[in-house]
Amino acid sequence: MIRFLLAGAILAVSATAFAQQIPPEIEARLPPPYFRVYVIAVCAASEDITDDCMQAGRRNAAYALSEMYLRAYGGKLVWNALRLRFPYGWAEASQTRFLRDVESEGIAIANASIARDVAANGERLDNWRMDAIREAALGSNWSHEWSQYRHDFAPAHVTRQLVQAEMTR
Repeated sequence: MIRFLLAGAILAVSATAFAQQIPPEIEARLPPPYFRVYVIAVCAASEDITDDCMQAGRRNAAYALSEMYLRAYGGKLVWNALRLRFPYGWAEASQTRFLRDVESEGIAIANASIARDVAANGERLDNWRMDAIREAALGSNWSHEWSQYRHDFAPAHVTRQLVQAEMTR
């Protein structure tokens, strides 16, 4: 489940069934899905930090990031931003490691999907993947609000990486 922060309430929304999870009166006031910020609360309560919770948060964030990459690869504008929110008290090193893992996993998901596209050039795809993984290791694609335990991955990074690798359709 991806968790969206909306007007002080957290609404649990399935990534594949937005309209079925959000009440119609709220859905009518939301921007279209491609304008939304994916906000993922990783183990929202500090007492809920379990391996299962961590894996679910990482999977959800990686999926959202891969969707951004695939949208850019398809030549569409990427308006979404990805925001991760951690429980208060988490060490910066743990947050950084988690962000790196999310980005690497998102790249792997997008890479596998793009590789199935016959239009994808193998060498270009490999170059993009290696460059993207290098950037993930450096942590340079995230803006950080350490005091709020919040981190944003802007859509510009997705588009820039794919354009540099000449990987858009």
